[in-house]
Amino acid sequence: MQKRLRKLLLMDEHVCPWWLAYSFDNRLRLLFHNPEKLFGGYVKPGDTVIDIGSGMGFFSIAMARMVGEAGNVIAVDIQSKMLSVLRERAEKQGVEPRIRLHQCRENSLGLTEPVDFALAFWMVHEVPDPENLMRSVRSILKPGALFFYAEPRIHVSRSRFEHNVETAQSAGLKPVSRPPVSLSRAVVFKP
Repeated sequence: MQKRLRKLLLMDEHVCPWWLAYSFDNRLRLLFHNPEKLFGGYVKPGDTVIDIGSGMGFFSIAMARMVGEAGNVIAVDIQSKMLSVLRERAEKQGVEPRIRLHQCRENSLGLTEPVDFALAFWMVHEVPDPENLMRSVRSILKPGALFFYAEPRIHVSRSRFEHNVETAQSAGLKPVSRPPVSLSRAVVFKP
């Protein structure tokens, strides 16, 4: 029974299939994860932000509005289909010029551009080498920048989450807060 439940919840999969993203990347999610409420205190007009594991753009599009015309969002995902849907959604919302799509590799972000804010929301558990990811994030954070890390409670155990927090600290990131996020565990780090 436990094996069937793990399989049903895709707990042993590394990457969320693109088609499953439609189940949580929709307007109903605003009730639980309103980007302005979650990131409004961190993301400012003119900022350069990175959305790691952007999926279909739920947070990328909202942050593109938050950074305004002078800012930009780097939307990073490993799946080309996710980025394709994100592009279409960004065009419909009129923020496509502010979003740069970047397809990463399994073990590399492939970016060196400094950012003011980094987001990894519900995705670190999909990465085969979280330590490498945390080092990569640390390397692109500007002085004073912040990194917001969140994982789903149903999919990532407290011990696994705390292990990733320790991994981030080993990579040179310092926890500054643990904001309450519905259905999630979260930590905000600074370099």
